[in-house]
Amino acid sequence: MLATAAAPPTDAPAPGFDAGLPPVALPQPRKDAPLDPVVAQAIVARLVSLHLLDSVSDAADPAKLAEAIKGFQASIGSKPTGLLDRKTVSLMAL
Repeated sequence: MLATAAAPPTDAPAPGFDAGLPPVALPQPRKDAPLDPVVAQAIVARLVSLHLLDSVSDAADPAKLAEAIKGFQASIGSKPTGLLDRKTVSLMAL
């Protein structure tokens, strides 16, 4: 049997997480738990890469963020609600 040691805990941010960016408040259905900040940044980056947001800083504007989410939802054939539900997140191919 091979024993492996667990990595020691670290305060380092997760890979791909930019602590210099302000937190993003993504519009979600009330029943869903808040997204992890790393996931939120990945979603914003995906919306920028799809040209639904002009820049990461646009995510700070709730109206622009909701419109970007609606645009993504419409592009995948979902009802464009502007809410970031589980189905929308799962189809973002993060």
